[in-house]
Amino acid sequence: MSASRLLRLAAAVPLLAAGLVPTALAQEDPALEEGPVQLLELTTPQGEVTEAAQAGLDGAAQDGGAAQDGAAGTADGTSVVPARAELLAGLVAPAVVGGVDPEADAVLLTEPVEVDDFLVAGFTWTGSLPESLSVYLRVREDGTWSQWFLNEPSGAGRDDATGVAGTEEFITGGADAVQASVVGDAADLPADLTLALVPGQPVGEEVLDVADLPSAEAEPTGVAQDPAAADEATAATDMGTPAQPLPEQETQEEGQQGEQPTSTQGASPPAGTSAGSSVNPSLPTILAATTTANGLPVPVHTRAEWGANSAYMTWTPNHVAASHVVVHHTAGTNSYTASQSASVVRGIYYYHAVTLGWGDIGYNFLVDKYGQVFEGRSGTLNAAAGKMVVGGHAYGANTGTMGISMMGTYTSVSPSSAQVTAVGKISGWFLARAGVSSATGSASFTFRSSDKYAAGQTISLPRITGHRDVGRTACPGDAGYSTLGQVRSTAQSQMSSGSATPASTTRTIYLNDSWSAQAGTVFRYGLSSSLMLAGDWNGDGVTTLARRDGAVVGFRNTNTTGESLRTFIYGEPTDQVLVGDWDGNGTDTLAVRRGNVYHIKNSMYGGAADVAVAYGRATDEVVVGDWDGNGTDTLAVRRGNVYYVKNSLGSGAADVVVGYGRAGDVVLTGDWDGDGKDTLAVRRSNTYYVKNTMTAGAADITQPYGRPSDSVLVGDWNADRRDTLGVAR
Repeated sequence: MSASRLLRLAAAVPLLAAGLVPTALAQEDPALEEGPVQLLELTTPQGEVTEAAQAGLDGAAQDGGAAQDGAAGTADGTSVVPARAELLAGLVAPAVVGGVDPEADAVLLTEPVEVDDFLVAGFTWTGSLPESLSVYLRVREDGTWSQWFLNEPSGAGRDDATGVAGTEEFITGGADAVQASVVGDAADLPADLTLALVPGQPVGEEVLDVADLPSAEAEPTGVAQDPAAADEATAATDMGTPAQPLPEQETQEEGQQGEQPTSTQGASPPAGTSAGSSVNPSLPTILAATTTANGLPVPVHTRAEWGANSAYMTWTPNHVAASHVVVHHTAGTNSYTASQSASVVRGIYYYHAVTLGWGDIGYNFLVDKYGQVFEGRSGTLNAAAGKMVVGGHAYGANTGTMGISMMGTYTSVSPSSAQVTAVGKISGWFLARAGVSSATGSASFTFRSSDKYAAGQTISLPRITGHRDVGRTACPGDAGYSTLGQVRSTAQSQMSSGSATPASTTRTIYLNDSWSAQAGTVFRYGLSSSLMLAGDWNGDGVTTLARRDGAVVGFRNTNTTGESLRTFIYGEPTDQVLVGDWDGNGTDTLAVRRGNVYHIKNSMYGGAADVAVAYGRATDEVVVGDWDGNGTDTLAVRRGNVYYVKNSLGSGAADVVVGYGRAGDVVLTGDWDGDGKDTLAVRRSNTYYVKNTMTAGAADITQPYGRPSDSVLVGDWNADRRDTLGVAR
């Protein structure tokens, strides 16, 4: 960007140099580039309008800009707007507030200017912001200008009033141009009005020199009534499902259904579809790790995992008794991607801790629209049962509550179901630990002080409540507020059922390193209800286990008793899960199947699918293997006892068709003889019939192992390049 004058270096240590950002995150987060927080000064310490804040007004005058018909502006640029109290109470929608035009009615207006990329923005000022003033912002993302957004003065802050006045954090999906406007009475403009633009990895601060800022082309845009509407499509799913369904071609009649049909090389039964589909292959993973420690019902990204810079933390945690939950939302365009969420959280952290001067992030938890949960305020995850660290999420009501913020603006479009569910589960976890029996009930709460209740005032407050119930704010938005019933219901279910990922391990694993009836390794991992998966997760040549509980996946890199090294969410609980080395890098990862579409992930993290392909029919049984020995796993579908094998991850005709075993057999795949190629085995009762070539014929190995009721596992348990059996009991 243009040169700008360095004002001051905030207490910043580059996250990568300090080791605060996991290596995987550093490689994959597109918003991780270091950069200073950019400050655009709009008024001086004396309250005078700066050159930057006057530039847009001067341009409008040169263009003959006048207030549009029906606008609230006057000849001198001032305007009259409804009382802010009405707006904050949610009685007047921003899109129709007095017919306000943030350009024509402005008393302060910047030009549209290009800046370095940023993810979080916010306005600060000295003193208070009179109700006669309304602050607006619009941003450019991916070459398109957003609507104008009303930036609400924050109803958050520390109960001891430490810090400066400002707006709620405004999040973007990576904006590179801005324009700011203030509508109201010019005589009421506050001193030190400044727009802060925070990147995903902030290092220092710099004041932008208006003379060096390139102007940006920008057509007029309206005022946002629903900031979330423009991004409805992105909230649908984080799985990367193709926008259009992948139709399955009609298949010819299946081959002979006998016991041993003949192998056919290059045969082309149309088991595939017309084309495979790659779904955003450039989309990275979200984070490197999560935790489910302390009985958490969902995986939570800790401060260390999302890269909280300890240099910004100047607020000593204070744990107090707490038994209420306050639900919030943020402001902004709602256009962030799953891979940007950690960077957005880092931006909010900087804005709260440094820009607003709180010394830490105000929320105890943050939940993105993909259902990912982030630890906020330091001390949140190590709070004892019945206590919570005091935050800065609701001024005057921080002490005795836990604050959860839904990342996004939910004025009239509801939060995603994944988001609401995560908020409910975290709320239920917290309330249950506090000894609360009903998430739908109310209890007395005493305020420290707020703009809605006097210090010492006690009211009956719902156990799970919205920010607007404790302060004069529209937060968490009308649509967000309407979901609190669902949040409470989910919380109550969570309180009744307990954690979705219990810490106890009850399943016994028996692994065999050779073809015999005796287990060589025995250990405990997972629950009786866990789906057990086998794969080489770290590329060391040894197959180890993973457990899936609902959509939560945990795994270990050693075949020993213990808990998961970490957990993450991928897919939906109803998806079929497959394991394979899809990209040939020597490590196994997951794929989930929906119908005949396979959503493939090339890393053991949550987030969007890297590739989606269609193959076969929704009714086919599917198996995975490296059929041609090229180091990459692909798919085969089974119909009866006939296997239609594909040697590439795509649609189209099968490369090999082979029959083996009986239609009712349980099928397994593995490299049984160490030649680098996977072949088939079938199980009848507790006896396994193993074939070392992809041909019909008699079994090469017949071996009893375990019990008929055991769950079967296949893997190279000792790194000798030969797969053998294991069972989970």
